[in-house]
Amino acid sequence: MKSLLTIIWLFGSLSAMAQLDTIPVSRDYKTILVLPAPYDFSINGKELNFIESFPAKIGSGTVRNIALLIYNDVAPDITDFTNYTIYTRDGLAYDFILKLVDIPSKKRWTITTAMADNLDELSKKRGNHEIDKSNVSRQLDMEQTEVPTETFQEKLSVKTGETEGEPLPLTRELYVLDRMEYIRRRCYYNQFNKGKIIRYLSKFDNVFLWLENVYYENDEIYLQFRLENKEHIDYDVNFIKFSIATKYKNSSSNIKKAQKPLFRYKVPKKVEGNSENYFMVVFDKFTLDRQKVLTVELDEEKGNRNLSLDIDHSVINNPLGFKS
Repeated sequence: MKSLLTIIWLFGSLSAMAQLDTIPVSRDYKTILVLPAPYDFSINGKELNFIESFPAKIGSGTVRNIALLIYNDVAPDITDFTNYTIYTRDGLAYDFILKLVDIPSKKRWTITTAMADNLDELSKKRGNHEIDKSNVSRQLDMEQTEVPTETFQEKLSVKTGETEGEPLPLTRELYVLDRMEYIRRRCYYNQFNKGKIIRYLSKFDNVFLWLENVYYENDEIYLQFRLENKEHIDYDVNFIKFSIATKYKNSSSNIKKAQKPLFRYKVPKKVEGNSENYFMVVFDKFTLDRQKVLTVELDEEKGNRNLSLDIDHSVINNPLGFKS
């Protein structure tokens, strides 16, 4: 009898784990993910089918911990699956499978720190190889204390010390240990900086692409942008490309060469009507001569409100430094 109870308990545990790893998403209901820390970014195997969105406004710190999932109503699939990894700003990653269903059995999922797939890796980076998961969870939960936040429309100010604690601060040691993590955190702290570059923009009717700032640090160039949509219809981003081109485009010697970013931070897939989105793009260090420009091409999906912005050598070659 005891053995039978043990088998039943084990089977139930495995079933719960399988259910937890698979998140049902439907066309008619939004699935709500409540994260243990503020959302940072995600990797979605079929982002055009399983659509990710967020609450329209930020009224409290808790709202930044919420992601919403719904299945694309126009997608023809009857059955569909994909991988979905979501990262929070404390560096933890959570892996799931998204599954298309008619009606989800559960519409709100509370994600806990103990469910992170890289919990052990994070504890090792902290230099403590013997700490167990429960202790890491309690420590991370303590570090995630936040202050009240404003709306994006009020240009949320995010600075060191004003939000959740930093398990990995911006140090030279972090840069050497994990360059991409350092760059990601640098973008996080400076994404909403007030623009110092005056009226550097491209526009199509009431859609604007602004270059807010250009920074330089550790042999990397950081470009801070703001995509503003003052029209009622949403702006869906197909792609954003960068290239170095001759300043005089009609010249017979005009040559355009793709410039591949090192890192993209929160480049939007959609900017809703009457809203704006801040994002950053990072490149390995480069400079321009007087005859060259960095061209930014922003293409609208299923639309013609395409934007093109030429950034002059004087802007690229004279970047700002970050405030410590």
